[in-house]
Amino acid sequence: MNMINLDELPLKFSRKLQVERAKRRLSQEKLAELSNLHRTTISAIEREKLSPSLDSIARIANAFNISLVEILDFSNL
Repeated sequence: MNMINLDELPLKFSRKLQVERAKRRLSQEKLAELSNLHRTTISAIEREKLSPSLDSIARIANAFNISLVEILDFSNL
């Protein structure tokens, strides 16, 4: 079993969010609208200034139309 390095988690999630958003050509504002989060929340997560709650992660995954497992898969980063 692979252990999760908690120190790297904010950076990895930040990068994953940026990659998935870029793949879909979504602005932070559009992602915020689709996920029902504030644009400043998306920005803060991408800048590693905010660690998202599980609820926020689920909202973002739903906005991307991917599963929680997929959004938390950092193997391609």
